Amino acid sequence: ASPGLGWDPGWSEAFAPHAASGRSPARVVAVHKETSIVRDGASRERSAVVSGRFRHGALVASDFPAVGDWVALEATAIEAGPDDQAVIGAILPRRTAFRRAASDGSRRSSGLLTDEQVMAANVDVAFLVAGLDLDFNPRRLERYLAVAWSSGVQPVIVLNKADIADDLEGRLVAVEAIAPGVSVVVLSALTGERVADLMAHLGAGRTAVVLGSSGVGKSTLVNALLGEDRQVTGAVREHDSRGRHTTTHRELFVLPGGALLLDTPGIRALE
Repeated sequence: ASPGLGWDPGWSEAFAPHAASGRSPARVVAVHKETSIVRDGASRERSAVVSGRFRHGALVASDFPAVGDWVALEATAIEAGPDDQAVIGAILPRRTAFRRAASDGSRRSSGLLTDEQVMAANVDVAFLVAGLDLDFNPRRLERYLAVAWSSGVQPVIVLNKADIADDLEGRLVAVEAIAPGVSVVVLSALTGERVADLMAHLGAGRTAVVLGSSGVGKSTLVNALLGEDRQVTGAVREHDSRGRHTTTHRELFVLPGGALLLDTPGIRALE
């Protein structure tokens, strides 16, 4: 596996029993319903499904692969046309996991025990993005902070839309009141102003997740860090600065410097 995906001696040690049985490591970079997209050390991407034995042993939804997981691929693939599907035999124990309670709908439809949803696994730093426009909400930021701390992930508060901010000083005071000692970066993803300040938290092999509600500019920020327009962005409503979901699934990107960045859909409800 490539160090560029965050592989390190600790993962190598955890994987040793799987290597002995002919399995190979890969990292989950996206999940679409029951299919995972995995990337191996050669940066080859392929679709993958869990094995029958894995499925039989899974008790709750969070037992299944999440974006950021390291998985052990079976030596044999499922023949599925020109691009054979890989088979996931196991997930390496997660170092960190961003979780939120499953919605009532998914609890009813999944057939699995009531459970939490894993939004991102094996994350080192969480960029908690808030917009400096009409949608600025310290209480919501407080909930994201609570999730970051409980997940064992270092939070960094990102105050976006500095180009249209009003009462910046007042908002900084409000943020410092709820997050003493937490790094705060004020930037504009749209103009690129101070986006480079985030690189201090993005060393090679480190994995960051971008969290925030719809319309705060997460996808614009991801594009700015990637240096290209990979994520679709959308306009926000003028009267309240709320956005529509433009990111529809979680996806892990490799940044030019070797860090990894996980974009997530805007989260409407965080308990």
